[in-house]
Amino acid sequence: MHTSSFHQPSSGTLPTSARVAMFNISMSDPVQGEILRQLKQPNHERFTKLAAIIQHVAPDVLMLCEFDHPGEGGDDGALEQFCQQYLAVPQHGQNAVSYPYRYCPPSNTGMAMVNDLDGDGKITLPNDAQGFGEHHGHFSFVILSRFPIVDKEIKSWQSLLWRDLPGHQMPEGYYSEQASAELRLSSKNHVVVPVEVDGQHLHLVCCHPTPPVFDGHEKRNARRNHDELVLLKNILEDADYLVDDKGEAGGLKPDSRFVVLGDLNADMADGDGIKTAIRDLLLHPKVHRTASSGRMTPKSLGGRFLRPWQQRRGRPSEWTHISGLRLDYVLPSANLDILQSGVFWPDKKDPLRHLITDERGRERPQAGSDHRLVWVDIALK
Repeated sequence: MHTSSFHQPSSGTLPTSARVAMFNISMSDPVQGEILRQLKQPNHERFTKLAAIIQHVAPDVLMLCEFDHPGEGGDDGALEQFCQQYLAVPQHGQNAVSYPYRYCPPSNTGMAMVNDLDGDGKITLPNDAQGFGEHHGHFSFVILSRFPIVDKEIKSWQSLLWRDLPGHQMPEGYYSEQASAELRLSSKNHVVVPVEVDGQHLHLVCCHPTPPVFDGHEKRNARRNHDELVLLKNILEDADYLVDDKGEAGGLKPDSRFVVLGDLNADMADGDGIKTAIRDLLLHPKVHRTASSGRMTPKSLGGRFLRPWQQRRGRPSEWTHISGLRLDYVLPSANLDILQSGVFWPDKKDPLRHLITDERGRERPQAGSDHRLVWVDIALK
């Protein structure tokens, strides 16, 4: 289910397909700069496994969630270090991969509010941040590409206020008037990043909504997760109200070719979220139904061996998280052709099984990540 050599073009020929992937890589730490420090150690065991997974699947375009970098955007050296010392070096018998084009968007995580958000009378992280984080840039995401990124055409909605989303579900009376006038909707960022493939633009629509958990009765995180997904849907629909961070109106142009990427922290069948927004996204007419909820939905063999701690209704082959949830998505637009798809989750007989297990063969977050890499191959006309 995760063979990956067939799509790589021979030198000098134009690629006939592109593999697009996302992976919540879990390279975040409460201490600012700690991931960079760990990356400077040679052969960090966990990082070698994560790199080997990426090398095996060999995506052309890759979104990594939970990769710490500076909150105002850009690389502090951590992404460069991961690309050069881990991805560009063969790991666990896999071939090296290289990504000459990279984007580290600014993030709302760990960005301190001016006004008290949690009502305790003082400003402290992570609870008084625009997005949950112990430091600015904690839990950020990055994009790696073999194709050129069209920097000047990147759009973002980092600063859109939650209360400015039409029909928002902000909990009534929970936040002070001052905090409500300042609180942004996107817990990290919502970005559209065009990459140039064979002379045409493929738009990567990326976000990582807050998990719908750690809530009180007000359900602030579940509501925010729902509304972050509504914003994502509105970007696909080129909604009238949208104004991006540069002051430009609109979202994606109607005929755009796009792929939605993200740990959306929402599952249509299970989990704590409000299901309507993720259902509306997966069944959206602009999204390729075959890859979102049809026969080409990314699947694995290994997910079937997971025994989650609570009963689940969803299909184990489609899970992307070790709690038994489908949280991670690669959703091509309906105007693209899908060739193959998969979730990197080797089964018990697979020689690559050790890349997701600890030294005792257990699937634990500490072994690599609590998420699995998801990929889809799209045809290039």
